[in-house]
Amino acid sequence: MPLGTFHHATAQNVMKVNVSESYFLEPLSRIHLAKNSTIFLLNEQGSPILSQQAHELGARAIAEIDRIRNGPIKSGVVYLTNDEGQRDILVHKKLGRTGWMLAGLAPEKELYSSLHKLQSTILVVTVVLILVSLFAAAWLSYGVTKPLTRLVLAMRQVQRGAFDQADSLLPPDKNVKSEVSYVISTFRYMVSRLRQHIQNEFELKLLRQQAEYKALLMQINPHFMFNTLELVSSLAMQRRTEDTVQVIEDLGKMMRFSMNTSDDRVPLEEELAYVRHYISILQTRFGHKLGISITEEGKLDSLVMIKFILQPLIENAVKYSFQHQTTALVDIRISRVDNRLHFSIADNGPGMPSEIIRKLQDPMAASQLEPILRSESWHIGLGNVIARCRLHYGALFAVHIRNGVQAGTCIELILPVQEEYHVQRIDR
Repeated sequence: MPLGTFHHATAQNVMKVNVSESYFLEPLSRIHLAKNSTIFLLNEQGSPILSQQAHELGARAIAEIDRIRNGPIKSGVVYLTNDEGQRDILVHKKLGRTGWMLAGLAPEKELYSSLHKLQSTILVVTVVLILVSLFAAAWLSYGVTKPLTRLVLAMRQVQRGAFDQADSLLPPDKNVKSEVSYVISTFRYMVSRLRQHIQNEFELKLLRQQAEYKALLMQINPHFMFNTLELVSSLAMQRRTEDTVQVIEDLGKMMRFSMNTSDDRVPLEEELAYVRHYISILQTRFGHKLGISITEEGKLDSLVMIKFILQPLIENAVKYSFQHQTTALVDIRISRVDNRLHFSIADNGPGMPSEIIRKLQDPMAASQLEPILRSESWHIGLGNVIARCRLHYGALFAVHIRNGVQAGTCIELILPVQEEYHVQRIDR
């Protein structure tokens, strides 16, 4: 029977049991609603059975406990508002046999403090993870994306041929710690090797062009010499002493000019003097049958050009004009138009086949020097001159060949103007 309602005066058969209070307090103390909360063991009247003070629950909690004790609800949670305006949580459970009740009151804020701490911890961890992710993304961008972007820009510069700019765009050399560093290091080595190969190829091409140019130049001298020696021999056999002396004197001046091989460029006035000596030899040979005129237009002082350009063309014009008629007319014009130097040689010969004109005006003929060196055809002198001009001036050189309406051929060479004080060769 309940100890709280025991009255020995009314009992017939009585067994009294003394139980230590700690027997109940120990398990109750292990129940924690909150840090400063206590579980109360209440009797049928709602008073604490153990050494606990009912006023610790508060007036509102005691009133709510009385209402719950008289109601049908056996257990549950009730939210109350304390005197400070904050919410408290009342937890209750009725004990069936004895009619006792377990009740506990805890502030809602303190009851959920652990949950709030967990929520704050999760928020802090989330912020930290976001910051770490941003840092990792920035590191990846700096360590991978940025070097790759600079590598792409360097590749574009290499594609354009700007090796110095490409090298400046590449990241500095570091110890190879990743695939990106290895790719950049390999690309830098490749660019260095490519630049060296291009430099070597350029030097070899220059040497090859110089050798080809010297071969073409040496090809003209024997060709002209044989024709002139035949002329001297013919004049000597005819006992034309004065003409022979004049031809020998002109030939000597021409030889002195041609022996100077230190430079492939000469002043224009020296080239024209060389041509006049040659014309003098031709006029001595053909007399009144040959008519040659030279016209100079524009400012031609202090200009330079490559040597032995006009003489082979005049020689061809005279030679083929005499093949079909007894007289030869050759008109030579030298003019300066803006930054271009024009040489025009017109004759009254039979004209030039269109197939030969097409081949000589083909810009790709500059890369076909070997056939010119081996050729023995009638247009060797003209082909030689055009090949030399293309080797020296490149794309700045132009040639126009056209046949006359009735007969004859007009050959026009267009060269870039070069002043005598320009020491370096024109950039080709």
